[in-house]
Amino acid sequence: MFIAANWKMNLDKTSIKKFCDNLKNFEFNDNIRVTIFPPTIYINYLSDLLIKTPVSIGGQNCHFMPSGAFTGDISAISLKEFGCEFVIVGHSERRNYYNETNSYIKSCAEAAIKNDITPIICVGESLNDRENNKALNFIERQINECLPDYFERIIIAYEPIWSIGTGKIPSSNQIKEMHSFIKKIISLKSKKNVKVLYGGSVNSLNINEILLIENVDGILVGGASLKIKEFLAIYNSAVKQLTLSSQ
Repeated sequence: MFIAANWKMNLDKTSIKKFCDNLKNFEFNDNIRVTIFPPTIYINYLSDLLIKTPVSIGGQNCHFMPSGAFTGDISAISLKEFGCEFVIVGHSERRNYYNETNSYIKSCAEAAIKNDITPIICVGESLNDRENNKALNFIERQINECLPDYFERIIIAYEPIWSIGTGKIPSSNQIKEMHSFIKKIISLKSKKNVKVLYGGSVNSLNINEILLIENVDGILVGGASLKIKEFLAIYNSAVKQLTLSSQ
């Protein structure tokens, strides 16, 4: 199972230190991979704080070029030097605020792979697409246009745009349908077992229901990952779910 904590543009050195102090003696489960995606400026700081834990670090975005006149961007090469193992590409906020296109996201994913970083490619439909029964077609186009032509490993994160930060989540059947659909599309392109994460208002109150859904291989958590008590409640629920499923 994979738990990705996207901190977005939140927290500072003091709050990050307090967060990590709670993880120093925490007993992690070997079957759950935890990766935190902090603001870029704190990657090294967070990495140093978590050096004695199994928690890995990721970047929230990367540019497709290795270098150049791209003010404010960061390359996959730099993320690799920071020790990042994963990078989020195509998050709906990037698509919305910075007009990132599917072809651009594909190039960023390819740059990550070239530098031995696993891209987490985000896909998700709008409420309008969902209500007009266009969600599956929209997601299919996103995946077909964002997937690199060749990849050893990628992760897909399904985040319905209308659910992010709203407290609303799709029904269990809708999530199951979409995750199964995504895996089917990818299976036509590769025989590799690609993880599909669910994201969108994930918290300690709905995590148990989400993790029971077929083909949900993990979660991408936003706001609920900023507070250590909430984050550990989510993590512990994942541990319990794994324990029950193995019995």
